[in-house]
Amino acid sequence: MSARSGTFSGTNVFLSRNLVPPEVFDAIHDALRLNGAQVFLCCDTSRTAPNDYHVISSPDHEKFEDLKAKGCNLVGPQCIFSCAKEHRTLPKHGYTCCLAMDGVKVLASGFERDEKAMIEKLVTAMGGVLQAKAAMDVNFVIVKNVLAAKYKT
Repeated sequence: MSARSGTFSGTNVFLSRNLVPPEVFDAIHDALRLNGAQVFLCCDTSRTAPNDYHVISSPDHEKFEDLKAKGCNLVGPQCIFSCAKEHRTLPKHGYTCCLAMDGVKVLASGFERDEKAMIEKLVTAMGGVLQAKAAMDVNFVIVKNVLAAKYKT
């Protein structure tokens, strides 16, 4: 497959040895290149277009908040492997570490605003969606109190 065709064709991916574990660096590079991504072996925080992605090992990495604050699309190694295997485009919503909750709709109820923000961060990082209102298509309900009306519904 040429570098111009493939699942990731048209994407620019910034892959820095400082942002991913050495044991997965080569496998990530191969998955990106073999699926048509334009791979840059650096971190360029000025690149924040919708088709620009930065690979980072975890939201706990010391550079994570800086990249996020600059508006970079961030993806984790597992997300890249899953997307390559399933022939899917890379997700475009902030940071996606993996696709473990892909398509899953979650409702959180009874939490303070900062707690709900943390839940949303975790759910979306795994490809899920935090719902604002109760609906029949919600897959999971997370409540602080099992006596809450939303939990009972």
